[in-house]
Amino acid sequence: MKTARARHEWRSVDTTVATRTGPDRDIAVDIDARLYVPDNATRRTPAPAILMTHGFGGSKDNNETLSTAEFFAAHGYVVLTYSASGFGSSGGCITLHSSDYDVKIARQLISKVLEPNRFVQRDRKGVLVGTIGGSYGGGIQLPLAARDKRIRATIPGRTWGNLAYSLVPNNYIVPGDPTGLSHELNSQGVFKFEWTSLFYALGNTQPAMGNGGCPQAKAASGDPAELAAAGACQGFYLAVCRIYTKLTSQGTTDAEGRRYVAKASVPRVLKRITAPTLLVQGQSDTLFNLNDASSTYLALKRRGVPVGMIWNSGGHGGYTSQPGECEAYDGVRRTVRQMDRCYLSVRALGWMNRWLRGKRGGRGPAFTYYRDWVDYRGSGANDEQYGVRPLRFNAAGTVYALSGDDALTAPSRAEAGSVSIVNPPGGLPAAYTETSNFTGPDASPSAQDIAPSEIEGQFASFTTAPFARHRVSVGIPTAHLEIANAASQAGQDLVFFAKMYDVAPDGSVELIHRLIAPVRVPAAAVGEPVDLALAGFAHRFDAGHSARLVLATTDQTSYNAKVADVVTVTTGPGSLFRLP
Repeated sequence: MKTARARHEWRSVDTTVATRTGPDRDIAVDIDARLYVPDNATRRTPAPAILMTHGFGGSKDNNETLSTAEFFAAHGYVVLTYSASGFGSSGGCITLHSSDYDVKIARQLISKVLEPNRFVQRDRKGVLVGTIGGSYGGGIQLPLAARDKRIRATIPGRTWGNLAYSLVPNNYIVPGDPTGLSHELNSQGVFKFEWTSLFYALGNTQPAMGNGGCPQAKAASGDPAELAAAGACQGFYLAVCRIYTKLTSQGTTDAEGRRYVAKASVPRVLKRITAPTLLVQGQSDTLFNLNDASSTYLALKRRGVPVGMIWNSGGHGGYTSQPGECEAYDGVRRTVRQMDRCYLSVRALGWMNRWLRGKRGGRGPAFTYYRDWVDYRGSGANDEQYGVRPLRFNAAGTVYALSGDDALTAPSRAEAGSVSIVNPPGGLPAAYTETSNFTGPDASPSAQDIAPSEIEGQFASFTTAPFARHRVSVGIPTAHLEIANAASQAGQDLVFFAKMYDVAPDGSVELIHRLIAPVRVPAAAVGEPVDLALAGFAHRFDAGHSARLVLATTDQTSYNAKVADVVTVTTGPGSLFRLP
């Protein structure tokens, strides 16, 4: 891959923009924004614009925003950054980028800051704008693009497509789902309480840290319910706090909560999205996993929207970009010169150049993935560690059957039988896979040292024979299981977790990227075969290693089933597993 070469100087100016938001546009919020203007952008030679958003707890002044904004400004783009509602020096409360709130704010920023300036390129639809952002800042990208046709290209990074799937995931495949990734078909899932609780606490401490203006916004609203709950719900509007309270107490939410979260998600607005979209998702991300990005990718591709996807190395939880990769959202401050020599920033620039400037070649491969088993040569943009291949879901991999001798083997050789595992009262003690946000290689050393572990009697495992040669597996594993729980007869759903281990010849095991796939089968569907998608990955099983499928009843990161239960897995040719 060629490196980029920035050519432009820029100036920047801070401004405060008065906006009105809320379902009825009756909430006044002042937004702290910054406009970067490169030296090539004039009335005679207008330039397209980039709208850059930031991650949760950040602002227009944090490293990801500064590095990205300066990079695009140096390449001749007008760049507008801002602190989202409830963060930094902007007013208002945190809204999870709901279309009723933050999307309206972003549209007004384009209208009030970019539209009046004749140095911003325009056509009959208005100014030409591309958007980029990661994590919380990535969540607004597609809902905004669906509602504003001035958005001509977008790059959502390490973020959600369906926020309900991210916070309350369910990898159960509803019968009739053609892709196995239509997560919106599940009405409930398994609450991811460790990750969610971290963000909920961070959001509610924003006012104490001097950020946002949530207490002031609630006082100005005069809403009795908001005022009554203001002490316990300091950073969010009350609707968000209600959702969290219900999830922590019951493990589920109600129809009102689902509607609120849907307004910050892609499935609700999918049919309105036409902007070319480059999805960037981390392979080690246990908050926003590859399945979610893949679901969005497939949905956009089916509609004919130009779309690409990159599975990069890291993600949430203490992962810094690999050399020559430069994921902006890892919190590292980078210079323009450094960004010019990095795979992810150069791919992002190419995407914007293709769709905002009409340059050829910027679209790049439809799908690339990071290969940690390939060495980086240290020569600029790290494309040598990225593999390129067509992305096919439900394509033929190797199909194994679960065997009564704890093996994954050919269906014709599988021993019929059953394995029973227990769900303990209260869901405790629980298996350990990670300490969310603190288990990555650049996070807490003490958490890194804690290896994933299963609890005797609470899991079943099935292992392939050792591979004769290296086996590269890229994609989303699936399973078709004959599995049931006794408590379903009393109306209890079946809850379990599926995960993949790499087993070395000496018996040591590695939980691939510490990923798990929570599954919640509605009680009414228990007794029928269960189809599920495991968490996707790109991984090489070295020669002599084996792949191991584990089904466990509990996990410390999640809201486990609280009722004591017995889960029975039937082995034999009827229970199948597909390894991509």
